Amino acid sequence: MADILLDVQSVASAPSAGQAVIAVNSVTKRVQTVDDANYKRTLGYVNFSTAAQVITTSRTYIIGSNILIPAGALQVGTLFRWTFDVTKSAAGTAASTYDICFGTAGTTADTARVSFAKPAGTAVADAGQVVVTAVVRGPVGASGVVAGHFQLTHNLAATGHAVIPCVDVTTVSAAFDISAPTNIGLCLTGGASDSVTIQLVVAEAWNL
Repeated sequence: MADILLDVQSVASAPSAGQAVIAVNSVTKRVQTVDDANYKRTLGYVNFSTAAQVITTSRTYIIGSNILIPAGALQVGTLFRWTFDVTKSAAGTAASTYDICFGTAGTTADTARVSFAKPAGTAVADAGQVVVTAVVRGPVGASGVVAGHFQLTHNLAATGHAVIPCVDVTTVSAAFDISAPTNIGLCLTGGASDSVTIQLVVAEAWNL
């Protein structure tokens, strides 16, 4: 059997013109390429849940949504996508808030940078799917901007999760520092008397 053993390192610097670097990142332990334009690509940037999670009214970090980003990895065009199911009980009719949070903790201590307000639903049990997509617009540094889109589709056309069959919300963040090492994940703040169960979370990232 032949093995290739590589030392890990921080985000690699851009090489000379006409060259590319292949390295293993010391934070994520994933293979990364960096080309002569300083464009970075990392293999296999995913996370996932392995158990059910029940979320009520307090702001709660969605398990399996976290993606660890080393310093210097975010770039213009970095793309994130979260896909997860949401099953609602008959209780809870108030609006709720989903947010993309950035920070070093990987918990609710991290700051909500892109927030989406889901409109009120009705007192009927329902099931649906949420897809949250976000892209880093840049610039890379202390004044970065992230644009995000939230989409909820559900089984019931005018009751349950929402009184419309599909909820679409687009939000653009204020400027903030995207150059530091960070965790990026999702939080949910439920409405009054809310109870949502999430069975399956898939988190993906590209252009890192």
